[in-house]
Amino acid sequence: MVALLQAKALGDELVAGLVSDEEIFANKGPSILSMEERLTLVIELKWVDEVITDAPYAITEEFLNHLFYEYNIDYVIHGDDPCLLPDGTDAYAAVKKAG
Repeated sequence: MVALLQAKALGDELVAGLVSDEEIFANKGPSILSMEERLTLVIELKWVDEVITDAPYAITEEFLNHLFYEYNIDYVIHGDDPCLLPDGTDAYAAVKKAG
């Protein structure tokens, strides 16, 4: 939750993306909380303005464009835990490439 508070400090609005249980399981194993539980927690945080419930685990250029043009975002932020795909590649490579 601290990452969300820090993210909110970087702008006027915070749009939080939640990854489905299926994608989390496929990429990291079983999740601690279900999507429903995560959504209930995140949507109630006072510094979260909007939630995207279909965020992909691996951020693609297509999804980035969706964020840039649909939500007019300035930053993509992730917690400090590694976000690797099963093959060891960086799930945020497209974000880093975009700057």
